[in-house]
Amino acid sequence: MPIIHVKLVEGVFHAEQKRKLIAKLTDAMEEVYPGLRDVTFITVEEVKDGDWGIGGESITVAKVEGHAKKNREKS
Repeated sequence: MPIIHVKLVEGVFHAEQKRKLIAKLTDAMEEVYPGLRDVTFITVEEVKDGDWGIGGESITVAKVEGHAKKNREKS
């Protein structure tokens, strides 16, 4: 039984986005190893704003949204 754990910064993704993420991760697992869709577990854990860090700096909702906006503008 595959178990996929996803950690996200709390407040960045709304419920519909999390549902889509769960569905797409399940689809990806089914593509890689068919026959386990019904026993593929996905957990989504939200980490509080500022309780996550990368490169020595806290990750916040504002930083995530700013990063995403910058990358969308590039494309």
